[in-house]
Amino acid sequence: MSDRASIDAAYNGSPNVMMRAWQAKADATPEKVVSFLGLESRNGAVATIDGPAEGVAPAPTREWASAVDLIREASEAIRVGEERASELEAQLAQVVAQADLEIRRLEQEVATGAQNLARSEERVRLAEARAAEAEDWLVRLHDAAVEAFGARAKPIPAPSTPEEAE
Repeated sequence: MSDRASIDAAYNGSPNVMMRAWQAKADATPEKVVSFLGLESRNGAVATIDGPAEGVAPAPTREWASAVDLIREASEAIRVGEERASELEAQLAQVVAQADLEIRRLEQEVATGAQNLARSEERVRLAEARAAEAEDWLVRLHDAAVEAFGARAKPIPAPSTPEEAE
């Protein structure tokens, strides 16, 4: 299993974790909504109701335990996310360090290759110069041999037909 797969397998911070408290109450009857509109007095302060008023439903009961559970689950999901982020940052730092080493190694290889190429080009230049000089000497030797031996022994052409020989 790769490093990435093992980290992803260990992480179970799915949205289901954060929704457990809500899902537990999903089947229950919904709480009534209390509207605060119209409860303001003339100076902008909110009016309070001491007892049940006519036409106003009683205040809904709050389930503080489920709210606390939801907060705990949310904080756990955040903590898991932060741990995952720090693990990813550490992996990123390691990958960056490895990439930096690889870049340095490749730069060194390129520099070595450039030096080898320069040496090879110099050897080619020297070899071409030697070959040109050798060709010059061969031409001189050939000319000297033809000049020295060419005038003495000129071959007589043989007759090509028997009639010419008579």
